[in-house]
Amino acid sequence: MLLTTTVAQAQLTTDADFKRQVYDRAYTFGLIFHSRGYSINGRYLKYVDGYTARGLEIDFAKLRHPKEVISSNESTVNARGFVLGRINSFYTLRTGYIHHSILYDKTDKGSVSISWLTSGGLSLGLLKPIYLQVQRFTDDGSSIRISTERYDGTTQFSNINGEANFFVGMDEIKPRPGIYLKGGLEFDYQLLDKKITSVEAGIIYDYFFSDIPIFYEEDENINWSGFFQMYLAVNFGYKKN
Repeated sequence: MLLTTTVAQAQLTTDADFKRQVYDRAYTFGLIFHSRGYSINGRYLKYVDGYTARGLEIDFAKLRHPKEVISSNESTVNARGFVLGRINSFYTLRTGYIHHSILYDKTDKGSVSISWLTSGGLSLGLLKPIYLQVQRFTDDGSSIRISTERYDGTTQFSNINGEANFFVGMDEIKPRPGIYLKGGLEFDYQLLDKKITSVEAGIIYDYFFSDIPIFYEEDENINWSGFFQMYLAVNFGYKKN
């Protein structure tokens, strides 16, 4: 038993100078800023050996169209911001398989490890309609009231008082299925071996099986089905046996 324990412990190290211990699994949480918005990420990794791990990840991301520019109607009091022409906001829920490989290991506890990761899987788009607060005359024309209306891209700018509460229209969300691919480099600078603190940079591509109608289609080419993103993430987590 003593010999078996000694051999097993020897297998749980790498060739780094300080004999880094290899853990069985890892859990991380990440904050991601990308060229189309932002997202949050969670991962579960299972170590195959001292340098390779595989597992699952889940992202929830906001995807913006590059033409989204916030405007406001300065002629109205307490006007809220809105995006002229945007009829839907768009989010996606990604779930996929991830492969993580250490390219350069930590040689001591003060150094940085560099890893390459790839992932891919399903990207479930969520299309949420935009509602606006719009100024309308009462039936007798004697005064103005504020009504909440679904935006169709044709409402006159001068009548718009701003975007309605975010939760208006939540019951009208429509799914848009798709797939995604992700690749990046991770730099882990955590001093404690059992914890993870890293910066990650890379690219993501989401492809949906139909065009995503974010904008009112005056121009038939304004909406598309693919979203390319460059991203920067900060990850926090821990390892366990």
